[in-house]
Amino acid sequence: MRKATAILMALVMALALAACGGETGGKSGGSEIKVGLIMDGSLGDESINDQAYEGLKQVEERFGVETKYVECTDPSMCSDYLEGLVEQGFNVICCDAFNQEEALRAFAPSHPDVGFLILDTEVSDIDNVASFMYATHECSYLAGVAAAMKSESKVIGFIGGMQVPTIEKFQVGFEEGVRSVAPEAQVLVKYIGNDNSAWNDPATAKTLTLDCISNGADVCYHAAGASGLGMIEACADNGLWAIGVNIDQEHLAPENVLTSALTKGDRAIYLYVESIVNGSPMTGLNILNCANEGVGVVESRFMTEDIMAAVNEAAQGIASGKIKVTNVMDN
Repeated sequence: MRKATAILMALVMALALAACGGETGGKSGGSEIKVGLIMDGSLGDESINDQAYEGLKQVEERFGVETKYVECTDPSMCSDYLEGLVEQGFNVICCDAFNQEEALRAFAPSHPDVGFLILDTEVSDIDNVASFMYATHECSYLAGVAAAMKSESKVIGFIGGMQVPTIEKFQVGFEEGVRSVAPEAQVLVKYIGNDNSAWNDPATAKTLTLDCISNGADVCYHAAGASGLGMIEACADNGLWAIGVNIDQEHLAPENVLTSALTKGDRAIYLYVESIVNGSPMTGLNILNCANEGVGVVESRFMTEDIMAAVNEAAQGIASGKIKVTNVMDN
């Protein structure tokens, strides 16, 4: 870990006082702690924003800090939201998506008295920033194992948001998981769009999923944010299997969601605030993976014993290094 700045350490002391005082709102001993969250889009996406919000609620309850979230539906406005939170006295700010990196890089160095967290991308060269990346290729591999074992047609769909490395990471891991079980299987890959609207276009996701289904797919997996709701709907409408992402999405189609690949952004937010409270603020790059249970899949009622045995064996193999899953972002 890189050395935290002296001003950030002052923040650590303040947070520790707040945690000990236990007064809701973060006021204790004259110190006021405020944890802000900038969402990439809106609450209610059944994906990364809802998950990050759960993390925000957890730190509010556990550490008695004041919290606030803002919905940034236009990434070009991220700098304005960062400035707004700082002006309101928020001294810990969490960004929940990779496309907020540019704004954060420009903003954080000039505000060394504020601690920043960003999810799903690497910012390891700024002292007051902790970045958390998910081993999404690993949980996608596990989802691929489950998909291949559940599929009867051995034709499986993948619906991505934007075709960018962070989503190709899901795709390639999933394909490798599928083919570890069924080398002959076909994975049909579809991407929704080339701009930020790709994350909130369930209609297009549904159309692409229906195309996969018409070509024989009986299981589909998405890494498409709120757009993925369209994929799940298409699978449910046709009585086929859907695999969710980020959070457990079974409630969206209780009879058709086979499992969900989990990326635990709420855990990252909790660990970050906890590290500050404990006087050892996290900084640099931190990986959430199979080995530390930062990613995984849901053990649903549709996961038979043989499927779960295969998934658990794969997870153990990944954690031990016996199974190597391609991470396209390392290339």
